[in-house]
Amino acid sequence: MIVEDEWIIAANLKEMLQGLNYEVCSVVFSGEDAVKRAEDDRPDIILMDILLRGEMDGIEAAENITAFLNIPIVYLTSYTDDKTLQRAKATDPFGYIIKPFEKRELRIIIEMALYKHNMEMKLREKSRQLEELNRNLETKVRDEIEKGRKKEHMLIQQSKLAAMGEMMVAISHQWRQPLNVIGLLIQDLEEAYAFGEIDKCYIENMSRESMAQLAFMSNTITDFYNFFKPNKDKVSFDVNQAVEDVISLVHVQLRSMDIHIHNAVVSGIATGSSAVAGLVIKGYPGEFQQVILNILNNARDAIIKRRQGGEFATINRGEIDITLRRDPQKAVIKIKDNGPGIPDNIIDRIFEPYFTTREDGIGIGLYMSKVIVESHMGGRLYVENSENGAMFTIELNA
Repeated sequence: MIVEDEWIIAANLKEMLQGLNYEVCSVVFSGEDAVKRAEDDRPDIILMDILLRGEMDGIEAAENITAFLNIPIVYLTSYTDDKTLQRAKATDPFGYIIKPFEKRELRIIIEMALYKHNMEMKLREKSRQLEELNRNLETKVRDEIEKGRKKEHMLIQQSKLAAMGEMMVAISHQWRQPLNVIGLLIQDLEEAYAFGEIDKCYIENMSRESMAQLAFMSNTITDFYNFFKPNKDKVSFDVNQAVEDVISLVHVQLRSMDIHIHNAVVSGIATGSSAVAGLVIKGYPGEFQQVILNILNNARDAIIKRRQGGEFATINRGEIDITLRRDPQKAVIKIKDNGPGIPDNIIDRIFEPYFTTREDGIGIGLYMSKVIVESHMGGRLYVENSENGAMFTIELNA
């Protein structure tokens, strides 16, 4: 398209272009007509005179065209003032040609403008493809992260269910004794009635003993609920108390297997003649207790395995030692058992998901324990063999 308000110059330019084997789709004489015809003809390139008669000069016409059409524009110009040239530069034209000009000069300017425009189009397409690739990659990353979250959530739920099964077994051991006591009290009530022994004192004693047993059972349910209560946000909790609460839920079951927990918690660090009683950290107490339970269950299974293999020399008693200390920047919990230890060929694999040496195991307890300690609470969980068995170490920032 030619935009030139001098018809003689426009005619000569058209003839020159046709002589160079270009097709001239239209010749217009004003900026307003150029804007209208550009949308209709969609030329490959526009030769635009800067100084046009009328209200719209070539620069304003170029601004209007490039606002909605991707057409390269080459300005035709003679001598102009600096202000006009600065306006022309601001429209980012594809070239200038100074009047008067030769045919060869015109061809070079047009070919360079078309080449530049073609390269820009290719670059835009590459940029578009790259942006689309990035969007697809971001989508894939989000999808993979979501899959990972769903998998982790599923593993957490599986781990919770496995822990819940273990806890139900522990509660059954916890409740057996108080249920026996309440049963004996009820049986004694019949005999006391038969022998006329029921009086105010008898009723008060029976009521007190029964309520004590029921309170013990109720506390067990509360501990069970607190253990599985989800913690969405980090809260401050006492590590000592959290460990002791887990021990209170399982010690009866472990004692029935002749497995004893020693030095349950060594609290605090020495400060003169006294010791700091508690160690409060910020984290997820329910999940932390699940880690302690998983490690205790692992220790229990190791001790039973050693016992079944006849490896206890003089005594048949299982031992689990739990110690807690506070270093300057962290809390350290060590859980050591007197089982057979972990074979060297698998010790590096025990935290892998679905890896287990138990026939009825699902292999997620220790994996989830490591996820909870290291990913959720920013700590560290590792295992090593001691002189008498395995020792798990939990390190948490204090």
